[in-house]
Amino acid sequence: MNKNKTHKITAVLLALLFWQIIAMILNRSFLLSSPLEVAKALFELGLSNVFWKGMWKSIFKILLGFLSGAGAGILLATLSYRFKLFEIYISPYITVIRSVPVASFVIIILIGLGSEALSVLVCFFIVMPIFYANTLEGLKSVDIKMLQMAKIFKLGKKAKFIYIYLPALESFLISSSVASMGIAFKSGIAAEVIGRPKNTLGYFLFDAKIYLETSKVFVITFMVILCSAIFERALVFIAKRFFRLIKKVY
Repeated sequence: MNKNKTHKITAVLLALLFWQIIAMILNRSFLLSSPLEVAKALFELGLSNVFWKGMWKSIFKILLGFLSGAGAGILLATLSYRFKLFEIYISPYITVIRSVPVASFVIIILIGLGSEALSVLVCFFIVMPIFYANTLEGLKSVDIKMLQMAKIFKLGKKAKFIYIYLPALESFLISSSVASMGIAFKSGIAAEVIGRPKNTLGYFLFDAKIYLETSKVFVITFMVILCSAIFERALVFIAKRFFRLIKKVY
């Protein structure tokens, strides 16, 4: 085991020890649950089928909102790059969507559509502007000289896309994925806490807060962080493999 790993493990153990000491000093589990109480709550929730079904339900909706938002952002950015007038007309809408608070989105969606599609739509509207801005910036960063050279050598659209546009977009799309996955999970769960669609992580989180089950709040929060980190890394891994595969094939 190298020194970095040893230091990381030591840091985690010290943090847990500090947490346990503070919890013992306060001696109020509804204010701050101890690590042992959180571990017990994790075990209890781990045995609950309702919790696991709710967790996968939340994850599915958040990922659906993320993927649809990413796809829409890339599509709109491509149209904005291709047609300058389209960019001018859509720019105010993107600015408004980017500026509207999550709570406002939640209330508007609840009034119009109810709570079932809530986290999907909230994640869509949170993620879409991020991918739009980054994709458009990536397309605009393409070297004009490369495009002129492609025109001289009469490269087809497919060749231009693979050899000119994709390399320019790679870092922008990966950074969009990293930036927006965590935000999607945070905003999706926040939307569920406000809208309370039944049997979702946000629903469980709100119930834990109502009944002062702080240990369950910690467990659910930990699961959200863990899921966000796993899917973020998985997405970046898939994206990098995709770009690497394209380079190998062509």
